[in-house]
Amino acid sequence: MYVKIVAGVIAVILVLVLGSAYHLGATVVGKQDDFEAQVRQWVQERTTVAQIDSIDEYRGNQSYAVVLGKNQAGTPVVVWLTAETVAFDSLEKAVTRESVEAAVKKGFPDGAIRHIVPGIDEKNRFWEVTLQDQQGRFHYLHYDLFTGALLTSYVVSPKIVR
Repeated sequence: MYVKIVAGVIAVILVLVLGSAYHLGATVVGKQDDFEAQVRQWVQERTTVAQIDSIDEYRGNQSYAVVLGKNQAGTPVVVWLTAETVAFDSLEKAVTRESVEAAVKKGFPDGAIRHIVPGIDEKNRFWEVTLQDQQGRFHYLHYDLFTGALLTSYVVSPKIVR
């Protein structure tokens, strides 16, 4: 008798946990789909980008949607968008993402690259690399978009709760 009650309670808890996990996952995916749809609309209405290769997000002093693609002439471009602003740059003379990734791997051979995205801060354009080291610390590295020079870096250590 007790075994059936315990098994029933465990089954109910399992269904609730799985249902909550599904709902959370569906909500996150839905919000990401909404974000991408909004960015695609902004690109169509406010830029000359003819081909979108990727959509990402940069969060600095202000959050931007970041679009990598090609303009109508076929030139590689990056566009940073908010609801109010558009910033645009050609990537013809930019340092490639692959070059930045190689430099980071050389400087941090045991680190794990978590994210690379073009960033913008006022007039500065850069590649922002988020890297996690073996101690669990996150390194944020900014490489100049056109020279590849390291502009700034900082480390965020995870908070240890005891």
